[in-house]
Amino acid sequence: MMDSSYIPADYQVDDETNRFLDDFPVHCFFRDGMIGQNKMHAHRGYEFYICMEGEGQLLIADRMYPLLPGTVAIIKPYVLHRPSVVGTKPLHRVVLALDERYVQTLSQASDMRRCIDMLLAEPQLQPFWQLSDSKMAKLQTILQQLALEVTEHPDFYETAMHALLAELFVMLAREQHSDPGTDDYEQSAFHLAERLLSYLSAHYAEPIEVSRLHEQFNVSRSHMYEHFKQATGHSLNRYLTIYRINQAKRLLMDTPLSVTEIASAVGFGDLSHFFHTFKAETGVTPNAFRKQNRNE
Repeated sequence: MMDSSYIPADYQVDDETNRFLDDFPVHCFFRDGMIGQNKMHAHRGYEFYICMEGEGQLLIADRMYPLLPGTVAIIKPYVLHRPSVVGTKPLHRVVLALDERYVQTLSQASDMRRCIDMLLAEPQLQPFWQLSDSKMAKLQTILQQLALEVTEHPDFYETAMHALLAELFVMLAREQHSDPGTDDYEQSAFHLAERLLSYLSAHYAEPIEVSRLHEQFNVSRSHMYEHFKQATGHSLNRYLTIYRINQAKRLLMDTPLSVTEIASAVGFGDLSHFFHTFKAETGVTPNAFRKQNRNE
């Protein structure tokens, strides 16, 4: 399982969620205030992010998803993500956090394993649904009851939690996976950032002249820079550096490739530049990082 060593240094580790899950394996929060995390962040545990009212966007890894009433998204453990508000109206949302070990316990029941595997284990499925008003009302009832069981611990609350989560899993598993309509999606305010993120994740190993990317995406340079910074919280150059160093961490931990090979594999043509950048980002040299974090 991935650990916090994968999280780049200037991204936030959501220690609050981690502490909650240390105390109890299920947490369900109804929120309508400001979004506390203004950077991409990650934590252990699965997070179900449900939009009840308002409008926003949710960056998960290198994909952008619209947050509209009825939106349900699932964020897997230690995946970088960032919600943000669009417009001036507050975003009413529910955040359901589940500890990984608790989910594994649930999946041991044969009647729940198929739903859980479909929702949480299949990497090829995008973790996003847009529910109808009637199904959203039903989901809200489930979540309200779940929050009550979690906070008040009445008699038989563990059994009740299992039943409510099973109902939630079944509802989502039965939903046809949602894919935003092409026309609306192409015109959405976050689509440029998503296309840039997808391009960087696909081509980070190649020489990329960030200042000329706007030509490929047929937008002005200033619009490209401003839009990407607004969506991700980082400049294009900064994001590319962070992404490359994070990929280098993975290779140092999980492969026998030499540091020179890794530098080339993550887009650094100059070895000394890779060493300098890696140490600036992590505080240690690539070789020292490998010794400290080697996956045997």
